[in-house]
Amino acid sequence: MVSIKDVAKKAKVSISTVSNALNGRANVSEETRQRIIDIANDMNYYPNTMARNLKVKKTKTIAFCFSQFDRNFYFQIIKGINDCVINHGYDLIICAHHSIEKFLRNGFVDGALVNDKNVSDELILSTASKDLPIVLLDRELKGQHIYPVVVNNYLAMEQLVKELIMKGYKKFSYVSGIESTQDNIERFEGMRDTLRDHNITFLQKHYYHGDFTEISGYQAARLMMISKDIPEVVICANDDMAIGVVKAFKEMGINIPEDVSVVGFDDIELSSILEPHITTISVPKYEWGIYAATILFRVLDGERHVVPNKIIAQTKWRQTTR
Repeated sequence: MVSIKDVAKKAKVSISTVSNALNGRANVSEETRQRIIDIANDMNYYPNTMARNLKVKKTKTIAFCFSQFDRNFYFQIIKGINDCVINHGYDLIICAHHSIEKFLRNGFVDGALVNDKNVSDELILSTASKDLPIVLLDRELKGQHIYPVVVNNYLAMEQLVKELIMKGYKKFSYVSGIESTQDNIERFEGMRDTLRDHNITFLQKHYYHGDFTEISGYQAARLMMISKDIPEVVICANDDMAIGVVKAFKEMGINIPEDVSVVGFDDIELSSILEPHITTISVPKYEWGIYAATILFRVLDGERHVVPNKIIAQTKWRQTTR
């Protein structure tokens, strides 16, 4: 059986550092924490404290499962969740989608928060129970003991597009995320419907397929150049793709925002660091983490009929729009 000592040896850190990283404590850098989490998951290591606590009904432990491909986005969410968890006297375990099933099915945790599209609806529906409530940050799924705490993507995109139209923009392109995700669907529909309400037709040829990664945004911008059909504004389903779009346009001598404007979604740290600073829809990530964890603890404390509110996101106007 893999021990914490084995993980520490593989990660080349102390045993206490591994413990702090896996329990979400703040005295470990995010880079080191993620490296240790990856190693622990690869080695199928699960803290002994969980197994020990199976003798009682409460483990005093919460799990948070998040997508591995977009780590920068989650740092503030994790901090918010962790602060709330600590305030309630619990421990936080951070895990990837390939290990979350073991935590849920084996009774290692009292509750879970999930923000990873790779965790199936079937797993959530089959494991959520009175003794194991699950809060979802990435989708709205109906079921007992399941509590969605999601961003109001549609409203945020509606407000953005209305303001862009007021600024004089008429020709829009959209770079999608993974098409099956709720975030992408709602963000696109919010844009498309608002354009329609203002008598602006969105043409399918201005829809570019992405996958939430920087390279997919870069490739979308290259395709726009090849088609010689540059819009007035490119709306991206997240900031990573917006960064890719900006990089491609800059390489090709396209001036931003004079020739074309670019907008992202999420307000990750890089969006306000890279030049030009990217206009984006800002998701209050730290507050989102606190609120999601608070909902979970309200349920754990026995509150009935808990109905979460959606998270409100607002546009931050920066240098990539006129």
